[in-house]
Amino acid sequence: MRKVFLLLFVIVSVTFATTTKEEKVQDRINNLEKPLYNPFVENYILHEIKQLREENRNLKVELHETLAKKEITMSNNVVNYATSTINNMFYIIAAATSLLVIVGWTSIKDTNEKVKNMIDEKTSKIIEEYEERLLNFERDLENRSKQVKRNQHEIEVTNTIHSLWLRSSQESTPAGKVEIYDEILNIRPDEVEALTYKADAVLDMGEANWALNLTNQALEIDNSYANAYYQRSKIYAVLGQEENAILDLEKAIDLNEQYVEEIENDEEFETLLSNEKVQDILKLKATV
Repeated sequence: MRKVFLLLFVIVSVTFATTTKEEKVQDRINNLEKPLYNPFVENYILHEIKQLREENRNLKVELHETLAKKEITMSNNVVNYATSTINNMFYIIAAATSLLVIVGWTSIKDTNEKVKNMIDEKTSKIIEEYEERLLNFERDLENRSKQVKRNQHEIEVTNTIHSLWLRSSQESTPAGKVEIYDEILNIRPDEVEALTYKADAVLDMGEANWALNLTNQALEIDNSYANAYYQRSKIYAVLGQEENAILDLEKAIDLNEQYVEEIENDEEFETLLSNEKVQDILKLKATV
């Protein structure tokens, strides 16, 4: 830069000196009292002017060359600086990336493993949950199918028993009724009503002890069945066990007061009609 300023200073000084010299020459020419007709002087002046112009031209050329070199140098410096900066940034990025890879590779790998394990665990849990739901659904469906089959069987049994009860109501002989009741008991051994009606039919056949056994079976199954107490009361009356007969009769009436109206109609109770407790029961009927 100092050379450039020095060169500019020289050019300005030379130009100023040349201009001053030319002005002085011009003044002398203008103030001449007589023309210069000396060829030597004129030739000298022209030679000096030509030399000054050549020096001025050479100086300008040198100045342009110097400026061009400086511009080229500055451009090279800028390019070198930019290249160095880019290279440094690239090195920094490469170093940071390498550091991230070295330090973070394990973390990234662990994270991927954790995510994979989490997904596998969640998927397995969902699969197990749906398998359990499917298994419960299959069990429920199987239970419902069994229940439907049981209901169908129960309906068939109920229809069969109902038809047997209709037959028993149409049967006139005690033995025939016993056979029908046995068919019902073969289907439902714990049918309390069938046991009780069978006991009544057996009693009509003169088998009091057999009838007593049947009523006892019925009451073991259901001790709140009023008709069983009433039938056993009749059996006790036939067997001459008045106290037991009256006790069962009272239990039957406690469970169902309608049996009060049946006492006078059943011939088995003829021997009990004179009993005071039976009379009290009949008075209760009259009061009602």
